[in-house]
Amino acid sequence: MRMPIFCSLFFVILPLFSQNGEKIQLIGSIESPDIKELSIMHFTNPFKDSEFNNSFFKDMSIKGNLCIEEIESKIPRVALLAAPGNRGMALFMTPGDSVSFVAKRNKEGRVFFEFSGKNASHYNYSFQKDRVVRNWPKLYRKGDDILLHKQTAKKYRDDQLDFLKDYSRQYSVSDEFYDYAEASINNRYIYDLYYPEASKQILNKDIPNGYFDENLRVTNSLSNLYITALWYLNMYNYSEDIYNNFDTVYSHIINDFEGNERDYLMSAMIGLFVSSNSQSYSKQLLNAIEMAPQYTQNEECLKYIEKAKMFYTLLGRPIPENILESTYLIEYNTKSKVALKEVLQKHEGKAVYIDFWASWCGPCKKDILESGEAKAYLKKKNIVYLYIGRKEELKNWANASEKYDITENQYMEIHSGKSPLGEYFKINSIPRYILLDKEHKVVNAKAPRPIPTQHHDLAKEINSLTLFSY
Repeated sequence: MRMPIFCSLFFVILPLFSQNGEKIQLIGSIESPDIKELSIMHFTNPFKDSEFNNSFFKDMSIKGNLCIEEIESKIPRVALLAAPGNRGMALFMTPGDSVSFVAKRNKEGRVFFEFSGKNASHYNYSFQKDRVVRNWPKLYRKGDDILLHKQTAKKYRDDQLDFLKDYSRQYSVSDEFYDYAEASINNRYIYDLYYPEASKQILNKDIPNGYFDENLRVTNSLSNLYITALWYLNMYNYSEDIYNNFDTVYSHIINDFEGNERDYLMSAMIGLFVSSNSQSYSKQLLNAIEMAPQYTQNEECLKYIEKAKMFYTLLGRPIPENILESTYLIEYNTKSKVALKEVLQKHEGKAVYIDFWASWCGPCKKDILESGEAKAYLKKKNIVYLYIGRKEELKNWANASEKYDITENQYMEIHSGKSPLGEYFKINSIPRYILLDKEHKVVNAKAPRPIPTQHHDLAKEINSLTLFSY
């Protein structure tokens, strides 16, 4: 087949770029004309796209069939390269890399990338591995055979390790890359092994002796699932009820770990407790946040902790006037435009439970179908159940509202991709629930879901409304 002209341009364009060792250069061509957009997200710390350290895809500049990306970097980075509607392809990038790629579609219509150039073997690994090793273990669900779950996870790990060994013999990869890839595989195994307990699908006492492997280690802070694996491995067998043992868990981290492990475990703990939004440990949590600089000089960790603090300090405060006045909604019944301030004024003197949802969101619709008990409970407690649709098409939102019989107190955000309310509460995924007290102060910025398995937690939050004070 004759090579397209734009592909041959690689070898003309590539030498024109500086070989500065502190730059990473990607030059891409698009083989399929229907691929109109490409985006990239890259990061240098293990928090990646965690709750208080959100990273975002950046559109790559495309001119004709060529796209060029230059990244200033003195240290290795991990990136995701993606086309809209396709799973991102993981890339391990090091300063001085200079590679070209071609964006293609496979037989199933999925977009993938083929790389050539300096360290191209590091970039092609992810796609090749996913193509060969396909027996992904499913997430454990209550009632599944726990030993079979482990067996499946272990086989998946071993198959990936075998592929990595074969790949490194066939292609030239650096020790730095091999360490990253091996650590990512082992982290995934730790995640799979501990997920049943961490997700409360099974109690620790019901896990058979010998289930947890010995000599597991979490290494390489750039590796996939680094912080999650570190937390799962070191915390879930230490305390059966982490949320009611703040002092014990915190003391364990401060006294029994050091270096990066302590820095990241402490940050993960603060993020976890902040995300839970409970007031039962407020004093200890705020103290831990203030004491953090005494235990770590890790700049990434301190930035993450500061962002978590900003989120936590929303509690006990009303939503600022400028947010209320600049967040515009469409009311279902009248289809008229209304500010959030006016909506809350209609429910003056009543607590409000806000449900952020969308017609395209599967988990949102599942929650709606299971919310009957919670809605009855909230109504009994005289708490308003308020729906706000996000990132929606008007017709789809209206049709879904009718289909699921949720037309009462139903609104849709206008321009919710840049919503002041979404920015204020850091709403990066849905479903998401927020609980306001009678004065419309924030009780919980990430409230329990209205489903049977979280009814106890939701009732606990509702009962705390009468005790809520600052």
